[in-house]
Amino acid sequence: MVFRGHFDVSIDEKGRVNLPVSFKRYLEEIGQSEIVLTNYLSDGYRCVEGFTISEWEQFEKKLRSKSRFNPRIQKLENFYLSRAATCEVDAYGRILIPSYLRSYAGLVKEVTMTSSLWGFRIWDRRIWQLVIEQTEQQLATDPSIFEEADL
Repeated sequence: MVFRGHFDVSIDEKGRVNLPVSFKRYLEEIGQSEIVLTNYLSDGYRCVEGFTISEWEQFEKKLRSKSRFNPRIQKLENFYLSRAATCEVDAYGRILIPSYLRSYAGLVKEVTMTSSLWGFRIWDRRIWQLVIEQTEQQLATDPSIFEEADL
């Protein structure tokens, strides 16, 4: 099982967001009550990316196998790892998104949570609408954009 789908949710005044029921169920099934959030860019748009602790640890393990002096790895560390935060899922199924990540992605009130192959993303709802509309337009004019998926 993985995170699947997209869900419109709201951030409360403290910066908390309710995880979708299916996301909470998945975390319960794998016995994890924490997630990792970090900043992310997708098609030039800012969002927050979320992972299970186990997925994040696998990612870190892969990075440790690379040269620490590789300038691209250093940039990845500076941008992606340095902004990562471990967030506990509370008894109500909420997570507190750190203020610096909310600010980075422009998350104020209305957000959309979307699945990805490695975890999930949290978008300002207006930005998500823009991303999905642009992707649909690109697909309509160039159906081969998914060709590299080779499915």
